[in-house]
Amino acid sequence: MSGTASGTASDTDWGPLAQPLHAEVPDDPRPWRDNAFLCFWDPAGRVTGVMHVSASPNAAGGRRARVSVRVENTTVEVVESLGFATWNSESITFDPQTGFTVDGPGLSGSLTFAPHHALAVFLGESAPKAFSLDAEHPLHHYQRSARVTGTLTVHGRTVEVDGFGYRDRTWGFREESASVQEYYGCMWVFPDVSVSAIRLLGQDGHTATIGHVCDANGTVPVTGMTIVRDAAGLFRSTRIDRKEGDPLEVSLVERHGTFWCPMGLDEQAGPTLSAYDEWHSLRRADGVEGFGLLEQGITRQLH
Repeated sequence: MSGTASGTASDTDWGPLAQPLHAEVPDDPRPWRDNAFLCFWDPAGRVTGVMHVSASPNAAGGRRARVSVRVENTTVEVVESLGFATWNSESITFDPQTGFTVDGPGLSGSLTFAPHHALAVFLGESAPKAFSLDAEHPLHHYQRSARVTGTLTVHGRTVEVDGFGYRDRTWGFREESASVQEYYGCMWVFPDVSVSAIRLLGQDGHTATIGHVCDANGTVPVTGMTIVRDAAGLFRSTRIDRKEGDPLEVSLVERHGTFWCPMGLDEQAGPTLSAYDEWHSLRRADGVEGFGLLEQGITRQLH
């Protein structure tokens, strides 16, 4: 694969994913956000989950911290409001260098994450313009796969987590319900590569596919992506084209559950982006097996 500066960081260096919270108030009324996201899984323990924090210096209604966990058929979520200039809520503490802790109703514990494959940088031509409110100031967006370890207690049951996941960090002017019609994207980990790719339809009608296939040495840009869904619109398979190498053809083996992914204001009367995450065990056309998350979102228009 093509080596990049972003892909040569040490195994303890998260780069821009570990930047401190941006708390400056922009001189602009549009929502400005600093979001951090970690999806994680341990298929052997039947554990899937997500930690998602959304901070904003000028959009109080969209500030929240969330940890959602599923262990076999048991699910629990802790969702709390955030104050100004913090990622930490009453029950959730997030450290962008090391991990998070949670101590809320029905859910407690901590997870630590360490970098896995190379950093995926979504800037310039790879910037997620459909999510940005300002074409002149596109979002800063980064993703990287992770090793995830720790302990969680769900409704009194303690489980050891020893698996993988994907981190996501975004900051800038952002209001998904105003800028996005539809999207889908994946965060997948295979033994040899990690894949982060997204296909977007903006409210202005333009479409784009952006992403990276990453290994321990660097990244290769994604140039195309298609999806096949089942009768309910859920994921069945995809083809991901990359700038170098054969396409990745990936199919569903088993669905391991879903969670909603709230991104907007606490209450919205107009068009509202509705998104959810699906966790899957996967198999490539070459027989290599992996695991990960696929997210789909669409803006609900009727009100």
